[in-house]
Amino acid sequence: NGIFVLRTLKSPYIFTVILSVLLFLLSLPVIAATSDWVKTPYGQARLLVAGVLDEQKIITAGLELEMEKGWKTYWRTPGSAGIPPKLLWQDSQGIEDIELFYPAPHRLDFQGFQLYGYKDRVIFPLTITRTSDLSLPIKLSLDARLLICRELCIPASFAIDLELNKGNQAPDIEAAFAIDQFKAKIPLPAKLANIPSAYLTLDQQQKRLQVEIELPENIKVQDLFPELKPEPELGKPIIQQQGNRLKAQFPILRKKLPDPEQKAGLVIRTNLGAYKLDTQWQALSSPLIPLEPVASNEASNETLWFMLLMALAGGLILNLMPCVLPVLSIKVLHLIKHQELKPHQIRTSFLATALGIISSFAVLAAIMIALKASGQAIGWGIQFQQPLFISALAIAVILFAANLWGRFEFSLPGFMSNVGNFSQTTTQETNKQSSWFSSFAQGALATLLATPCSAPFLGTAIGFAFAQDAPQLLAIFITMGIGLALPYLVLMLRPEWVHKLPKAGPWMHTLKKVLSIGLLITATWLLWVLSDLVVFWGIGLLVLLLLVWWFTTKIKASFWLLPILTWLSVSQMPMAPPPIPTGGEVTDQIHWQSFKPKDIQGYVSSGKVVFVDITARWCVTCVANKLAVIHTEQVQKQLNTPEVIAMQGDWTRPDPVISRFLNNHQRFGIPFNAVYGPGAPQGILLGEILSQDELLQAIDQAR
Repeated sequence: NGIFVLRTLKSPYIFTVILSVLLFLLSLPVIAATSDWVKTPYGQARLLVAGVLDEQKIITAGLELEMEKGWKTYWRTPGSAGIPPKLLWQDSQGIEDIELFYPAPHRLDFQGFQLYGYKDRVIFPLTITRTSDLSLPIKLSLDARLLICRELCIPASFAIDLELNKGNQAPDIEAAFAIDQFKAKIPLPAKLANIPSAYLTLDQQQKRLQVEIELPENIKVQDLFPELKPEPELGKPIIQQQGNRLKAQFPILRKKLPDPEQKAGLVIRTNLGAYKLDTQWQALSSPLIPLEPVASNEASNETLWFMLLMALAGGLILNLMPCVLPVLSIKVLHLIKHQELKPHQIRTSFLATALGIISSFAVLAAIMIALKASGQAIGWGIQFQQPLFISALAIAVILFAANLWGRFEFSLPGFMSNVGNFSQTTTQETNKQSSWFSSFAQGALATLLATPCSAPFLGTAIGFAFAQDAPQLLAIFITMGIGLALPYLVLMLRPEWVHKLPKAGPWMHTLKKVLSIGLLITATWLLWVLSDLVVFWGIGLLVLLLLVWWFTTKIKASFWLLPILTWLSVSQMPMAPPPIPTGGEVTDQIHWQSFKPKDIQGYVSSGKVVFVDITARWCVTCVANKLAVIHTEQVQKQLNTPEVIAMQGDWTRPDPVISRFLNNHQRFGIPFNAVYGPGAPQGILLGEILSQDELLQAIDQAR
């Protein structure tokens, strides 16, 4: 018989049939102990069991969680916000204990908040211990409670019931393999890799935590996750590894400082897997020297390209903001006046304006890089906190307005005054040179006037730029300049579009005066901003000197002397007293409190909702938000309720408390609005351009 079988298998047809039958039988689903999916709108969970033998006391299982794309859940130490998973099993039968294990987490950066957890899919391995009487039936009744988040966080409860019996206790190879995949991600004891204890140092004055580790040569650390008591909110670490020596520093942003008297843990992710280290606290002998960030090309080329795209979009949108419109209108007027120019001359004019914008952004970037290198606070629009800058810009705008009004006409230096290039020139070469300089000056002025404005996408791009090294910061600022210059670059490619504008005529004299009034209104606004920084009589003196200059522009001796003297006089004026945060406007009926970030958590703990508004006189977008949203009747009514605290900070002048608060939230410009409360203790950050629905929903969510 054996010979017959052997001979039969030699037939290729019969062998193929037998092999197909065997494969079919192996492909049949094994009846195994896996629960049904328990579904919610944002994710689903189920229980996997690798299999149970009759005399098996320890059962290997796993809690599998699948989330919608972009959603996340948390590790046992969640980071800046979040709640760790919780597993309730007391209603189970035949079970003595269930232990939940955590795979090594990933760092999930959400708007600057450092969160530790998992995205899209995770399996939490479980060890289920049966009671001593193995004959008892096993009935699992689990309640897995997790916080699932995207922009909003949804508490999810997955009630999973599974009864193990002889019919479903067969080994489940697929379940065992899936569980083992995530068991392999559980941090191993560091001693297995010959990694010694880590040393922790706390600098309470600087609010900084330092970690030092001696590593084997073949191990490269990718990330670190300290577990401290009480748990502080740690910022993104700066990691430096030279050879086998690693040093990392974490800024401590909020919550309590950790207690060196209590035991701490540390999990590291490396190129060889994750490890859990023992730690030792060491005393602080001298203040910690802040580590410099090491440029990382990984930091993501994808992230950098995305931020460059946001910078381009934000710069383009700036053209529609009220800050830039006066300069844009002057450029249009210039083109109407010079429709007879040849296409290459029109291209040159647009190119000069674009270069003025882009080069000005490059200069701004260089200034920010220098300030950052010197340890100074940086931010979008902070130059408007300096009286000399505001007064210089106001004087320049008044010069442009006087030229449009017809108070003076001259060719050079056109880059300072001849905005519209309406002067009479003696030679064609001088005219070309003046036109180029005036176009360049228009671009520079547009950049300076754009800085107190914010726009969609701009805040995110700027916040990213200020957190990067010099090359990335420069690249993002230049890209913003390209975005602001994009209309001019497009018209440079299609100069024939200029001829579609209305023809020049006597009506232009009236238009010039209208535009001049617009610039004078801009100058008045700048002086109003300045009045918050210098004493009132100083503003009066400034206005008086500028009026004298306006009516004596024909006197050549005083033409440049008076503006320069006026500007220099500002440096000698005393500072104005700090304003009281009462909102300031007649329509503002909100009971504002002074901005004290340390009080926020206290109010939240007592059940209050806190609305934070960081504003400034020079912030045009802030003013727009007030008029369109904050000062509306419905919003003011909500903010004046007893359970809501309205807290306002004024960043018109430099304020280290506000600068630090913004930096902690990875924001480097204003407007800044956030809502804190029992439902959102870490705060809900609102967009730069507010909407009434967004603000009211945030208040309701934070309650």
